[in-house]
Amino acid sequence: MTLLSAGVSAGFSVAGLLGPGKDDSFARYAASRSVALLLAAVLIAIGIRSRMAIAFLGIAMTVVQAFDGVIGALAHDPSKTYGPLAFAVINAVTVGWLLREQESHPNEPVKS
Repeated sequence: MTLLSAGVSAGFSVAGLLGPGKDDSFARYAASRSVALLLAAVLIAIGIRSRMAIAFLGIAMTVVQAFDGVIGALAHDPSKTYGPLAFAVINAVTVGWLLREQESHPNEPVKS
């Protein structure tokens, strides 16, 4: 779920750079943040396979998506409000499940 959330966030921010926001420094910062989170999520999920690292990235993406939803709400744009908020809720539930699984199997690696 974290990979999907990070991918969507990176996709929208890069798409913003290709449109009218290409000269906006805030759009560049958003794109760099989103792409960095996506790369970190991919590297950790595929390479390291650490439950705690994935949980931390999931928490980070939950916060990112929640803030994106708040920004969408302030802009009065339902599509930029409900999608990110839905991702935030799904990420939070997924991280909760992952951490609960970690408690019941502390020495077991992440399953593929």
